[in-house]
Amino acid sequence: MKNLTYAMALLVCGTAMAQEKPTEITKETAVKIVKYKDGDELKEGKIKVINKETSHVKLDAEDANKINQDRVPAETKVVKTVMIDNDKDKAYDLLTTETFYVNEDSSYRFSPDESGFMMALSDDQNEFVEIGKAWNTKSQGNYIVRGETYNGVGYFDKDGSFVVEYYDEDTESIKIMKYDEKKDAL
Repeated sequence: MKNLTYAMALLVCGTAMAQEKPTEITKETAVKIVKYKDGDELKEGKIKVINKETSHVKLDAEDANKINQDRVPAETKVVKTVMIDNDKDKAYDLLTTETFYVNEDSSYRFSPDESGFMMALSDDQNEFVEIGKAWNTKSQGNYIVRGETYNGVGYFDKDGSFVVEYYDEDTESIKIMKYDEKKDAL
């Protein structure tokens, strides 16, 4: 009976794990040593930047029955983490983690702070300009969003996209603005 229970547990867990979408994760880490002067003393610090790209693997539907299938461009979520080590301990201190999104061919950066996160839009010179702020609410996973063009309520959906629902006075209806994970061709 004990062996039958183990076999059933293995069968159920194995089947559940096989249902996950194939995902590709690329992680790049760069460490730069910076020397700075603190009074008369020359000190050394380290800056560590970690870029993590996560994307779902999608294959061309026309190659469904082929052995070697072509990949198609898929959504990619890019998370940039900046850390600094300028003290005596060996651990790095977290400075910031930024996530990049795209909406209607515009690129956005979400930078967390103590009360939520800042929203910035990439301009023509590829510099980010602040366009809004999202505050954490007492309701887990929901945000109050105040932006240049709308104010509303935001949340992350099951696909990892940030969704903002707001009232449009011109059409007298609820509109939805969706920020999808950054899309890159792989």
